[in-house]
Amino acid sequence: MRQLITIMILSLLIMSCENKKKSSSSNETDLMERSFSDFKDLAVFKEYNKITDTSYAKDGYDSTHRITHIKRNEENIVLFNKITIDENYQEHYSIIDTLKIKDLNSNIYISIGYCEMKNTLPEEIITIMRRTEKDTIQEILKAWKANSETKKIEKIKDITKLKCLNEYYSGA
Repeated sequence: MRQLITIMILSLLIMSCENKKKSSSSNETDLMERSFSDFKDLAVFKEYNKITDTSYAKDGYDSTHRITHIKRNEENIVLFNKITIDENYQEHYSIIDTLKIKDLNSNIYISIGYCEMKNTLPEEIITIMRRTEKDTIQEILKAWKANSETKKIEKIKDITKLKCLNEYYSGA
C-alpha cells in the first residue's frame, strides 16, 4: 500500500513539473504571438520606458515593421515587431524577435536607423556605438539586422560595411 501511495505521489509531482514546463513555454509563445497597441500592454514590459522606435515599409508605402528600443534600469531590449492595421485603421504590433542588451557604459549607446549597408534599409540596422564628436561614427561595436524574411534579429558579422551617422552630433 505504501509503495502504491509513493508511486502516485511521484507521478503527481512529475505531471506537475511537466505542466509548469508547458506553461512557461506557452507564455513565451503567447508573448510572441500576442497583438498589442502599446508595449506596456504586455505585463512583462510594464516597468520599461520607450527610448526610440522606428517604423518602416519593407515593400510599398505602408509601414510593415517597427523596431522599438525600451529600457528598465541597465537592461535594454529591442523589440522587432510586425505591424497590422485593424478595421479602424489603428496600428497593432506583434513581436517577431527580441534583442537584450545589458550594462552599456555612458559613452556607448544603441542606435536604430542611422546606418547604411548595401541591400538593407537603414531602419533595419541596430548598432551599439561609442559616442564621438564627429558627424560620422568611427567606432561601431556591434551590429544587427532586423530581417523580416527570416523573422530574426541577425548579427552583422562584417561591420566594416556599415556607414553610420552620429544621431547626437550637434554640428558645433
